[in-house]
Amino acid sequence: MVPVAALTLREVKHGRELPFALLPATFALHQFLEIFVWAGLDGDVSAGVAEWAMRAYLFIAWPLLPTYVPLAVMLLEPHRARLRVAPFLALGVVVSLYLGYVVLANPVKVIEHAHGLEYDTVVQHPLVWAVLYIIAVIGAPLMSRYRSIVAFGIVNLVGLIVVAVFYTQAFASLWCVFAAISSVLMLVHMIRRRKLPESDRVRGERVLV
Repeated sequence: MVPVAALTLREVKHGRELPFALLPATFALHQFLEIFVWAGLDGDVSAGVAEWAMRAYLFIAWPLLPTYVPLAVMLLEPHRARLRVAPFLALGVVVSLYLGYVVLANPVKVIEHAHGLEYDTVVQHPLVWAVLYIIAVIGAPLMSRYRSIVAFGIVNLVGLIVVAVFYTQAFASLWCVFAAISSVLMLVHMIRRRKLPESDRVRGERVLV
């Protein structure tokens, strides 16, 4: 994932592209943090390091992404199309505030499974928050005017369904791996942005064909 993150960031020409281009790097950091969570379970790092890595991992997965993904997508959209994404950003902020409280102010138990880790904590009405999370994180890319971003949303929706059906217990861990792999589509989008005239990359007036 690190080469994809570096190549994606290399394509940035304007500030409004940076949040989106940082997503592969965010996913790469996310997976790196879980290495320390596994190491903590095996006793290879101190309990303090494992706890810090677990909280940081969950902060990215739960409170950060519901706001960050819609915001990153909205900043790339043509000005007149941003209202299509704005409701998902508003919803994401609400989800992020609640899940931030859950992650930072409550105990979390890490349970090891064969294919991933389960993060067990106190979430009131977990199904409701899960649905709202999915709507914010997946809905924003699906509403994009750019085909490559829509493709990213579709791929992650399929991955979410597959993981939810077959690996429910380690859902967060495995879906985030899937999202990291699919971040190559973000690189595809940034490369395709080369087709846009410079003025359109600044103002965001056109849509890629």
